[in-house]
Amino acid sequence: MIVSWILPMVDVVEGALTFSFTDDWQVIKYDETLWYTERMKRSLKGVDILAAKENRHWWIEIKDCVGYEPDNLPRLSESPPTSVTHTKAWLDAQVFAEQVKVLRKKPFIIDEVMQKFRDTLVSVVVAHREDDGELSSYTAPAISGQGLVIVLLLTWSPRDYGRLATRLKTKLDMALKPYGLIGFVVNEACRVPGLDVAVNRTA
Repeated sequence: MIVSWILPMVDVVEGALTFSFTDDWQVIKYDETLWYTERMKRSLKGVDILAAKENRHWWIEIKDCVGYEPDNLPRLSESPPTSVTHTKAWLDAQVFAEQVKVLRKKPFIIDEVMQKFRDTLVSVVVAHREDDGELSSYTAPAISGQGLVIVLLLTWSPRDYGRLATRLKTKLDMALKPYGLIGFVVNEACRVPGLDVAVNRTA
């Protein structure tokens, strides 16, 4: 008799990436849930994946930039692009300057992650208050002391990835400090303590 030790998997697909969890995980593609798309999407942003196992939770935001590094490089810098700086300087000299605000089109990636984290936090609190069944397994971090880790999965060319990831993790941890949380910035290898997931590129 042949005994198979291969556990059934739960797959979550985001673009060209497939995230495979063993079936002892509770996993949901949050920004595709009915709760989010029908109730929250108009006013709140959301992280990509909510994952839970043994009273611990991981909220995962995915930025797949492989092949599009030049287009995405500005969002990895906290400083605004030169074009924004020049536009602000021009605006300051105009009589209507106090009525107009110049914003960068793509925010700093850590600011974006934090906005999605905060919006998701608000959303799951409301889901708990309204006893929404779809999110019932994922609301504990917002209402109890269950552990929560924020993960930014960033794919990038290997040559520059290590340097960028180290800097972004420092920024993410600083942003999460008021919430008493820590974050991780990882690539497809996804080396996050306790987060057992295989990430594969399917296209």
